[in-house]
Amino acid sequence: MSGKITDKTTRYKSGFEPDLFVPKDFSPHRYALGKKGCNPLVTICMNPSAARDTESDRTINRIISVSEKLNSDGWIVFNLYPERATNAIKMDSFKSELLKENLKTIRKFLKDNNISEVWGAWGDNRFNLKALNEGKDQLLKMLSEIGVKVFYFGTLTRKGNPRHPLQRHEKWDLSNKEYLEL
Repeated sequence: MSGKITDKTTRYKSGFEPDLFVPKDFSPHRYALGKKGCNPLVTICMNPSAARDTESDRTINRIISVSEKLNSDGWIVFNLYPERATNAIKMDSFKSELLKENLKTIRKFLKDNNISEVWGAWGDNRFNLKALNEGKDQLLKMLSEIGVKVFYFGTLTRKGNPRHPLQRHEKWDLSNKEYLEL
């Protein structure tokens, strides 16, 4: 990385700067962030944190690193729920209109780009937040309806979720994808 911006963000590695960000301004919500390509690594995390169009964070840096190792020509990150929070417990109460817009954005991108599988990387909802539970349930239902598979690396958490890129307790073999039962 070429330099620190804040305690939680860094500049993007040259050549990996995003060209997809929805919305385009830095708002309290983020529906999509990434660098488009013909074969991008599409990842679903829990909720957006500090990363934005001009600043990366540890999670995005890890996703970019995995995309490089998988020889993907891009990386795209969506989330179970679009509200920004560096700590999920500080999220506002669940808003169904935010979730609907999130699912609409994800579905459109997947369909428009003929994406057949996504990397599930959301980890556990430790605080049992309604927004994250609803987001996961509705996302998995939508992915099943459109025939998109969810893969993960390593093992699932004790609660049966794919591990977050920063919360792994094992070395991942990136050549070995496992798939969730939808």
